Amino acid sequence: MNDLNTLLVKRWKTGTFIPYTATTDENALIQILTERRKELVMRGARWTDLRRLNLDPRFAKTLSRSLLGVTYSLPPNDSRYVLQVPDYIIAASGGSISQNP
Repeated sequence: MNDLNTLLVKRWKTGTFIPYTATTDENALIQILTERRKELVMRGARWTDLRRLNLDPRFAKTLSRSLLGVTYSLPPNDSRYVLQVPDYIIAASGGSISQNP
């Protein structure tokens, strides 16, 4: 929490920041992840965080979007989180790299 407060005190107008506190380790982790999401908006870090955090049931999220009346969803740990390995990479590896499912 000290590191988070050190970062946030520089983001607020002088004298207006109230330091964050956490009662448990999990509460601290939630606060840190929330600030990370706000701090790294539009930098592509959200996708990486979703892939990593969806392995933990506490932070698993199902993404849903509606387009033209059709709802699309991406559940946690879905194989669609992983991109295909380009064929030229597989060929250059001599077959030691296999294609993602």
